[in-house]
Amino acid sequence: MASPMKETLEEEFCNDAPEHLLDPITFKLFHNPVVAPSGETYDLATLSRTKSDPFTREELPQDLSKLPVNRALKRQVDSYVQKKLERVASNAENDLPSALACLRLTLGRTEDCCLNGTRAIVQSLQQVGPKGAAKLSPKEQQDLDMVLQRLGEARLGEELLPELDRTSTKRQPPPRLLPPGEQTPLSQATTPAGGH
Repeated sequence: MASPMKETLEEEFCNDAPEHLLDPITFKLFHNPVVAPSGETYDLATLSRTKSDPFTREELPQDLSKLPVNRALKRQVDSYVQKKLERVASNAENDLPSALACLRLTLGRTEDCCLNGTRAIVQSLQQVGPKGAAKLSPKEQQDLDMVLQRLGEARLGEELLPELDRTSTKRQPPPRLLPPGEQTPLSQATTPAGGH
């Protein structure tokens, strides 16, 4: 399912997404759906590349952040993404490269759907164990270790990849998602139920 070639979660999950969850211009999953003056919904990134409403050609406001967010659609997209990530998590033992690709794509994303889905993948990786992780290529093993470090799960990386050479001079520690002292392993973090 997942492909390292994709650059965003929206690209990864747009292939089988319901059409109403896709931006009508780019056909990618909405990330920041906003309502244009015409009443049509577009992704904020799509509108930022144009000066006029794609539907009416009416000039857009200078400050696009003033456009109303389509919150109902955002909740639908978030629900879809979380379900997709949980599906990847449930199959992580059989398709570890897909789980790794999804973990890469969710790095830095703070929406509850991404955090909950990522947490599910991390928890499923605990079941994979070192034998499962050994099936990854050396590059994928390095990537998995670095992604887990960024998620505050370095100990899980050490458990899954005990033979991995972490002393390489080329290898630089990944940037933290949170300031030092505030880093909580993702598997221990909690998000409010139903919070968006």
